[in-house]
Amino acid sequence: MKSKLLLSVDGSKCSGRAAQFVADLGQRVQDLEVHLVNVQPRGDDWMVRRLLKPEELARMERDWAESSLGPARATLEAAGVACVEHFEQGDVAKTITHLAEQLECDQIVMGTRGMSALGELILGSTANKVLALTKVPVTFVK
Repeated sequence: MKSKLLLSVDGSKCSGRAAQFVADLGQRVQDLEVHLVNVQPRGDDWMVRRLLKPEELARMERDWAESSLGPARATLEAAGVACVEHFEQGDVAKTITHLAEQLECDQIVMGTRGMSALGELILGSTANKVLALTKVPVTFVK
């Protein structure tokens, strides 16, 4: 039976560890379908639009996504785990949740810095939002 997993990465050390977790999992679980995603907030601020041409902004956003997807892709490839890549834009937590449900994933894996002080007592704000929004099981890697 095929299992689908969404791995969300942002280029942080924690997301690198999440990629390694999925790479290790992929070596133990047969027929694992991994969807690797990076979500960038939309660069639609009026100041950004004023300073950059649309094609320059699109290129920058793609470069930012690649800087997050590239290391995770390399980790998965080194372990022999294939993945389908997704570059999305929008609210990070909502986009992760929506994509996992759209792809009918069985699990979401993502890194969390857990750097909260008052507002987010255990996890980071994005991690908390994903956990609150999704019906899909979530694994956080610190």
